[in-house]
Amino acid sequence: MKSLYRRNLDYLNTAYLSFKDKNIPKYLKKLQDSIEKEIFTAKKLKDYVHDFYYYSDRNYEKTNQPIDRNVLGEKVALVLSGGGARGAAHAGVLKALESYGIKPAFIVGTSAGSVVGAAYSTGISPDEMLEIFTKEEKTFFKLSHLRSLSQRTMTQIMRSIFTKYLPFNEFENTKIPLYINATDVKRCERCIFSTGDLTELVLASSAIPFLFDPLSYEDYILVDGGVIDNFCVDVARMINKNDFQGELKIVISDVSAATDMTSRMNTSHFLLNLSQEFVDTVKLVGKEVYPVRDEKDVLSIINNLLYILTRRGGLAPELSGDEIIITPMLENMGVFEFKKYRWAYNKGFETANIVIQ
Repeated sequence: MKSLYRRNLDYLNTAYLSFKDKNIPKYLKKLQDSIEKEIFTAKKLKDYVHDFYYYSDRNYEKTNQPIDRNVLGEKVALVLSGGGARGAAHAGVLKALESYGIKPAFIVGTSAGSVVGAAYSTGISPDEMLEIFTKEEKTFFKLSHLRSLSQRTMTQIMRSIFTKYLPFNEFENTKIPLYINATDVKRCERCIFSTGDLTELVLASSAIPFLFDPLSYEDYILVDGGVIDNFCVDVARMINKNDFQGELKIVISDVSAATDMTSRMNTSHFLLNLSQEFVDTVKLVGKEVYPVRDEKDVLSIINNLLYILTRRGGLAPELSGDEIIITPMLENMGVFEFKKYRWAYNKGFETANIVIQ
């Protein structure tokens, strides 16, 4: 962290000469001092980001409400949330939908949801996904134990898996229209992709900050889509309205175990476990969007991520209440507990069968 700071300090000072009236130098000095004293550490930052958009388990009042199978019709708009290893439950939900003869007319995927969505839209069945998890169990086991190590290694492992199993590398070749959500840390905006390099954009959508490298793509610097919005249900509504005259039911498979309602209470409780100095530093940075030079401009990316996370509830569109939400309660399953993939798959299948009657 210290070396990363020094590498970017000259650039930051040059970039913010015009911002002196906003006390930017003061914030940078506070951040510098915190890093030098090891108050603001990479581990604390990872824990902070992780907790902020993978909340503790809690149910949403309208989730897992039973619905008559006939109401769903033959096709639905399918939204797949983020959730790391919990994404295996998405495959179980898809298996249940198939058993009822229900197919996605299109898929909107975030993070783990983009992985499962890309696999399914390119022709990989839920059973085949389970087989891939089994074949790659040792590889996923590595991911489970590299959380505190090299971001580059984590990224390389994920890229190798996607390259190996995604049969097509362009959105245009998918059998089901696919929309992938990623976060652009340059502009602090949500980006929805439906064309381009499928492997790279799935990787970007899944790039949990500080665990995986940010991904440079065209004019974007992308990280995990769940940083801003774990569902993108408004995108599903728009596509449904424009392409299907609003006739489709929107089905959300939520494997985060907490639908997208930012929990200030949970966050405040978490912050109590961090040092007060770290909390004070977090409060100082992230006040506004900083310019980002490239994916190595670490401090500006840190600032912009904190800017996004502290405003996350306001940046993400809310659920309207008419969505069908399938939420497998994956209690005590961490986002890197890939060893529980089969249990999560079964939970997804069981929960979908409880909801659809």
